[in-house]
Amino acid sequence: MCCSLSAYSQDTYMNEQLLNTSGDVIGTARFVGMGGAMGALGADMSVIGWNPAGIGLFRKSDVSISFGGLWNKNHIEEESRGSGTFDQAGFVYSIKTESNVCPYVNLAFNFQKKKNFLSNFYADNQNLYGISQMDQLAELANAGFDTDHNLTGLVLDNNAFTKNPTTNKYYNQFNGEYSEYTHHSDGSLRGWDFNVSTNIKDRAFLGFTFGVDNLDYNSWTTYYEESSYTDQTGYKQGDYSIWNDYRIHGYGFNFKLGGIIRPFEDNSFRLGFAVESPTWFKLKSSVLMVYTDEVAGTRSSQRESYLEFNPRTPWKFRASMGSTVGNKFAWDVDYEIADYKTMVQRYPEYNTFGGVKDLDMKEHTRANLKAVHTIRAGVEYRPTSPLAFRLGYNFTTSPYDKDAHFDQLEIAPGRTFNSAALDYTTRTSFMVTKPTHILALGMGYKWKSFYIDLAYKVRRQDADFFAFDDSFTAPGSDFSLDNPDLANVYLDAVPLNLTCHSIICTLGFKF
Repeated sequence: MCCSLSAYSQDTYMNEQLLNTSGDVIGTARFVGMGGAMGALGADMSVIGWNPAGIGLFRKSDVSISFGGLWNKNHIEEESRGSGTFDQAGFVYSIKTESNVCPYVNLAFNFQKKKNFLSNFYADNQNLYGISQMDQLAELANAGFDTDHNLTGLVLDNNAFTKNPTTNKYYNQFNGEYSEYTHHSDGSLRGWDFNVSTNIKDRAFLGFTFGVDNLDYNSWTTYYEESSYTDQTGYKQGDYSIWNDYRIHGYGFNFKLGGIIRPFEDNSFRLGFAVESPTWFKLKSSVLMVYTDEVAGTRSSQRESYLEFNPRTPWKFRASMGSTVGNKFAWDVDYEIADYKTMVQRYPEYNTFGGVKDLDMKEHTRANLKAVHTIRAGVEYRPTSPLAFRLGYNFTTSPYDKDAHFDQLEIAPGRTFNSAALDYTTRTSFMVTKPTHILALGMGYKWKSFYIDLAYKVRRQDADFFAFDDSFTAPGSDFSLDNPDLANVYLDAVPLNLTCHSIICTLGFKF
């Protein structure tokens, strides 16, 4: 229900960690309690965004709202580890026709969270082995990647680099010892779905959903690094901190098509299929960054930066199968594939959703991301007609290639990373998330036309955090020539446990 982020530029890592919704289940308590595995069973409000044909199985009108709370395993002292959340609100209007071929036509609307951005964590590295974030920034400054909008330009304005008098290039003087990183974020990705679906002879169900998404992400981070560097007079220099206050907001749209069939007339076994288009987003980022020399205490400055960008998410394809056994038992298994390396970023022209494609960022995305596979499974057992118990499980593969990194200078050996987004980069950190496991438990009770459902979910995910990319230590680089003892020195990943828990309650009424 939450996803931790380490991004402050519009790049591969930011786009994936903001817009990848494959690794979570949010919605009604029944939907969550079954792990979101309802693509073949249908007849739940939250299936509107997973398989639109599932709305076609409603035979009564329905209205429901869902709310609850979430809390993270990791947290920072200044912020609460948990928060209340409003996850879903929607209705289905079921129209019974006089036709034997098409007995029902259903219209539906549903508001639903797709991703929660509440996250608080520390990512401290106790040994930098002598290399520093400033070494990466010096490399970027040597290549001319310093503007009025990015971190390199901000640090360069503070004369934080020293030049080699022979080569006239910036070189290492910081001798990094350890770093401290603090992260807080909140906000969410929300969807408004509009659906029309139909029932054909109770053997086939078809549905179409048009979706409008709204994104609001806010964060602040601090990065502090301590150095063992001293100048010729013995005066210690190099300790510094960088603070970012960051926001992204905007909206996008998509559509989904789905179908469910009962291949055997006297059997409740069902097969489901669905496709979700890319979401075409129109977003804007704004950031305030501050650099402070912690030793001198006098060298401090701040800068604001803005960028409009239009990312596009991948196509998603889903297949499902499920069945009911009498009135006691139901099961469902779903599969989804989404190829995140096909994500594209554009910069708008004339206030449109299109614009100029960032070809180098596209290549970087293809090199560092990969297809994501998700398996959902869920069961429901009713010991009596009004009472139900549910169990669900999800597994989602990592979207990152095993060699993922964030070299902001070269997109490939010998080829400059020429992306407009890098002119607005206000951080060097990145995070590589690993596979996601979700376990959910639920129960429900129905009384006449009213029903109440409860669910508990634990979402387990680990990640490797890097404060900066260490590609500058490669043999033959300017840094390695100036500092041969630091050639081929690499950072250790900082392991993060991004586990979070949530509880959901749904109140509903059928009529």
